[in-house]
Amino acid sequence: MHALNSIALIGLRGSGKTTLGKSLANKLDLLFYDLDIVFQEKLGQTINNFILTHTWEDFREEEKEILFSMPKENVLLSCGGGVILKEENRKKLYSDYFTVFLDVPVNELVKRLEKQTLKEQRPAFTQKTLQEEMQDLYDKRINLYRETAHLVETNFIQQEKQIEHIMYEFLQQLGKAKG
Repeated sequence: MHALNSIALIGLRGSGKTTLGKSLANKLDLLFYDLDIVFQEKLGQTINNFILTHTWEDFREEEKEILFSMPKENVLLSCGGGVILKEENRKKLYSDYFTVFLDVPVNELVKRLEKQTLKEQRPAFTQKTLQEEMQDLYDKRINLYRETAHLVETNFIQQEKQIEHIMYEFLQQLGKAKG
């Protein structure tokens, strides 16, 4: 096995990928990329606006192109929640990045998302309540997240302990690959 010297964080909206990713990248001296921000910079519009004039499949295709254009060395990627829906994305993440699934309970995700302003929220997929929609997404995606991840991180309460654990596991796999 070769060393994976970059990290990708995956998980549902509200799981903390961006917040945690920035801190983790800083501590490990990795370049940080939020793929949603890269998307917005590349297309010159928000994801909300893109979805209003395109399909979700169009979005997923653009997301895939962005993922495949990202550096594989010394970076930390915060991926969109649905990046794992395409099989080629799952394979890419697993082969090129130490991929960490931030597995946060749905009730906690809903609390976090309800605190966001409407401007920051993604368009809803359905007419369901946020709780119902997030539970459906979790149920549909959980196996894909787990299949893609080298590490499933379930400590969502204490960010500093979460960072320490991910750093430890990441550095362990680097050491094993070099040894």
